[in-house]
Amino acid sequence: MIVDLPAITVTVRDHRRLLHTAERLAEQAHPLAAHLLHELRRARLCAPDELPDDVVALDTFVTYRLGDEDTPEKRMLIHPDDRMWPPAELSVLTPAGLSLLGARAGDSMPLLGADGSADACVEVRAVGPRVTGAFVPLGTPWPGLLKEGRR
Repeated sequence: MIVDLPAITVTVRDHRRLLHTAERLAEQAHPLAAHLLHELRRARLCAPDELPDDVVALDTFVTYRLGDEDTPEKRMLIHPDDRMWPPAELSVLTPAGLSLLGARAGDSMPLLGADGSADACVEVRAVGPRVTGAFVPLGTPWPGLLKEGRR
C-alpha cells in the first residue's frame, strides 16, 4: 500500500542520534529499523533552535489520539535509552512513537506496523512542552494539564 505521508521535520541532533540507533537496530533485524531509516531519509532537518513549536521531537510532550479511540493521550516522546518514567513516556521505537516523530500539530499519520501495513492513524492534537537539560520535579503540574482539570 502506498501512503502519501505528511512532511516531517527533525533536528540535526535527533537525526544523528536516531540514525545511529537505526543502523544498530538494522544489524539486529529490529522490526521497525527499516521504517525508522525511511523516516529519517525523508525528514527535513533543522537546527534545534529553529524547530517550530508545533513539531514533535525527542523529549517533547505530545497529545495524540490513536485510531478511533475517544480519549487522547499525552506522553513525552523519548529515545529508548532515555527511559526514566515509563507511564509518561512513548518510545520512538514503537509504532505510535515512530509515526509521531517530526509530525506537526494537526497532522494525521498512518500507524505503521512492523510489516509496513497501516491499519490505523495517529492524530497529533497538541505539542509541547519540550524538556531540555533538566528534570521537572514530580508533583509539578505540566502546562496544559491544569486546563484539563488534572494535577
